[in-house]
Amino acid sequence: MMKYIILILFVLTAAATAHPQEAKGIVTKIIDGATFEVNTMGCVRLADIVSASANTLGGIRAREFSRDTIANTMVFLDIDNQTGQDKDGCWMCVIYKPYPNGTPNLNANFNQMYANAGYGMIINNPSTEFNPANWSSSSG
Repeated sequence: MMKYIILILFVLTAAATAHPQEAKGIVTKIIDGATFEVNTMGCVRLADIVSASANTLGGIRAREFSRDTIANTMVFLDIDNQTGQDKDGCWMCVIYKPYPNGTPNLNANFNQMYANAGYGMIINNPSTEFNPANWSSSSG
């Protein structure tokens, strides 16, 4: 019986670690379309997204999209608890835009919006905790 209780607690704890309110902050700088500075976190990168190189026309347009969509705004971050930071020290995250009342809008997944706009491609990276198949198809 005790084994089952421990197993249930483990499963609930693992499920609770992924949450869009793990962190929040203001996007202070767009580095490239999929990488930015957030005042409370430092460098943040879109998890499970492959984007054009920053110095290509596609990369420049991606950076402009991110600048126009999230620069100087509050965002909510679901931090990847499996990989944490990438080799460059950027936190791997799913980013959510807020509702007007300041709470996270789970239908405004910026990773999904970025891919839907044609600036990146969604990949299901098995090293992250995320499953892009569960992301909302809404563009927020």
